[in-house]
Amino acid sequence: MTWAILLAFVVVGGLVSVSGRKQVAWIDRLRRVNAGVRSKGEWMAPEDITQTVEEHYLTSMDWLHNSMLDDWSSQWDKAPYFLAGQFLRRHQEILKRYRMGTSPRYAGIMRCTHRVEVRHFSDDGERCLVVDYQSTRRIATYDIERGNRVMTQDLGDGAVVHQMVYDKQSKRWKIDAFIQELPVGWQANNREQKIKLLSALPPANGRDH
Repeated sequence: MTWAILLAFVVVGGLVSVSGRKQVAWIDRLRRVNAGVRSKGEWMAPEDITQTVEEHYLTSMDWLHNSMLDDWSSQWDKAPYFLAGQFLRRHQEILKRYRMGTSPRYAGIMRCTHRVEVRHFSDDGERCLVVDYQSTRRIATYDIERGNRVMTQDLGDGAVVHQMVYDKQSKRWKIDAFIQELPVGWQANNREQKIKLLSALPPANGRDH
């Protein structure tokens, strides 16, 4: 009987927690773009929110690139301020391997010019996609022990997609997941081409697995 009562309290508490979940301030300002058009409809936030997403994304990318030569503990402490979710866990796993094993002799730091497009907000306004058009990409390889640059490689232009999530506690947008790198020329024939979101990946074809 006691267990049944405790279970009831847990269930009720869970329902209250879900129903009382605080929404973001811009939830009522979301607008539906291309509503009713198959594979093109998406939620968009007002301009001030998209500008904040862009600002926080670029700040996070700058930290990722510029912290490569920092010591392990500094990267570990600062990572949660810029990263979240899957992206943060992956970053921490890499740092753990460096901490427990042999630190890499060389580190590659990429620098480029960013042009950011914020897209596809979730219906609760807490997540969105960032399409990062990167031009003049160059990766500089550094000898960590000596601190000098060994070589620089030109990577050409490209575009990558990341998911951002809003952290209500710190009031920041953070990089939550890497989605994909877009193929070269993906918009060459149609500048207004839309990103198609899939709930699951298509079956493997050929050597794609």
